[in-house]
Amino acid sequence: MLNLWMDPAFESLVKEPREGFNDVAALRNAIVTARQKADSSWLSGFDLEIEDREILPSGEEKNVIPIRIYRSKSAEGLSPVLLYLHGGGFFCGDVFSEQMQCVQYAVNARCTVVCVAYRLAPEDPFPAGLNDCYRALEFLWDHSQELRLDRNRIAVGGSSAGANLAAAVALLARDRTGPKICFQLLLIPALDDRLETGSAMQFIDTPDFARSEAEVMWHWYLGETPQDVSPYAAPARAKDLSNLPSAYILCAGLDPLRDEGLDYANRLSESGVAVELHLVPSIPHGFAGIPSAAISERLLREQVEVLRSAFAREKAACDAGNES
Repeated sequence: MLNLWMDPAFESLVKEPREGFNDVAALRNAIVTARQKADSSWLSGFDLEIEDREILPSGEEKNVIPIRIYRSKSAEGLSPVLLYLHGGGFFCGDVFSEQMQCVQYAVNARCTVVCVAYRLAPEDPFPAGLNDCYRALEFLWDHSQELRLDRNRIAVGGSSAGANLAAAVALLARDRTGPKICFQLLLIPALDDRLETGSAMQFIDTPDFARSEAEVMWHWYLGETPQDVSPYAAPARAKDLSNLPSAYILCAGLDPLRDEGLDYANRLSESGVAVELHLVPSIPHGFAGIPSAAISERLLREQVEVLRSAFAREKAACDAGNES
């Protein structure tokens, strides 16, 4: 790695030799095995309803989409909702992958959180996963009364590949005049398949995730011979970023994806979109894999506060509009 300081809390992510992305099945099995070994008894300490549902096939879409819903048992009335899309390089992950974050968002940001098990590459490359995520957005909109959701306060969010999907869902909703989205939570987003930024060129041996992993990720997501890559696959390619929801973007300083996140934030701002940008110099892409690190805990608290503020702003705006 370049001679840059990394928070010592993340030293366990440094492995010699490096473990790159090779065998999809082995990578997925390792994640499932690690989760099975983890203690999940902590969930019982939260005042939450956790419901697993399925979005059934409709029209040309024949697949069933599993979703997991986190909601406070004491919630009254219509709740704001975060449609959360897990990370995993487009090729691994499920509704359990980022359960701790989803629980914290639901409890402390006082919202309903819906996590989507979208289809994964390379078996189902773009646009399969994105189609599933957009169908989930439409499902929340169409079933908002049944699910006790406030249509005026729908946010989308995710981490890494999930942040890509969240940004793409926001673009699709704008371009299709689809469900209204009030906010984007984009954490260490993967936005640009071209990998031509300074950080993509420089970070070739950063812990956990470097340029080589990013190259494999995009290869699996876009297919063998991608041509005319869609901005819905790589949102950094979108020429027009106006009229999108306000956003919070988190970038890790030791991440090959760092500069594309910074560029996207700047372009959103130049397009008139309100953006809160946070760059943390001393953390790698996979920092959230060490949730006990002080910076990981602090950033999770920040995300909770950002969500609460976004939902509060939208409620105030709606209330003001109803009074006028």
